[in-house]
Amino acid sequence: MHSKSYGLFWSHLIIVVMITLIALGTDTLLSQEISNIYIRWGLILLITGSLYAFLAPSVIEPFLQTDEKLKEMIEHTLHELNTPIATIEANTSLLKRSVKDEKNIKRLERIKEAAKNLTKLYESIEYNIKENIDFIEKTTFSLHEIVEESIHKFDELKGNIAIKNETDTYMLHTDKNGFERVIDNLLSNAIKYNKPGGFVRFYTKENKLFIEDSGIGIDPKNLFIVYEKSFQENPTTQGYGLGLSIVKNFCDKEKITIKIDTKKDEGTTISLDLKYILYK
Repeated sequence: MHSKSYGLFWSHLIIVVMITLIALGTDTLLSQEISNIYIRWGLILLITGSLYAFLAPSVIEPFLQTDEKLKEMIEHTLHELNTPIATIEANTSLLKRSVKDEKNIKRLERIKEAAKNLTKLYESIEYNIKENIDFIEKTTFSLHEIVEESIHKFDELKGNIAIKNETDTYMLHTDKNGFERVIDNLLSNAIKYNKPGGFVRFYTKENKLFIEDSGIGIDPKNLFIVYEKSFQENPTTQGYGLGLSIVKNFCDKEKITIKIDTKKDEGTTISLDLKYILYK
């Protein structure tokens, strides 16, 4: 639960406790004048209900105003960040048409690649901010298409590893950006810890998504710590070991059961039970 939710919860709790105490005190006073418990508590409920209706908006409104102002600020800031990135990419493409020197072409390619990395960072920041202030909206989308888009992202990084998308046309209803991050992280790991000439295979069966690879596998003793933020099966591999931690956090939030079936030096199959996010 986020800090905003905690604040709203405790504010309401204070009001409820205060009104309950007022109700009990009122009952004690009225019991001397009105013996009929139904009439007495009818009056008490009328008084306390009116009091709650008067106090509750003063508690909720500041939270809503803060959220709206924060949302406007975030959208404005992210838009301002996105504009120069788009400008860099557009001008790099224009310059590339007129540049003939091989070294300058490579420099432009590096600038373009850096702009792409900035875009990814921008999208990641945007998602993290929205996630932490409860602005995440759930949408309906195709599992097959999300997997296909993720595979396309890794075209230049996969090397000679074959990646197959054999998923059915499942429609999912959940946080699309969050689910994309799950697929990206699982595919990234499957490529990173694979063998030369290996494979990664996405397929579906009985409302589950399976990601199978022919990689180095995970040592059984590490299965207990595999979701920790600092975990890496191979410490010499580039990265910070955050991938499976991100995956697990999202899956827990969306009630997606994740299971890992692995054999050392033979490969790993990860399954995600999608039954709670399937669009019906």
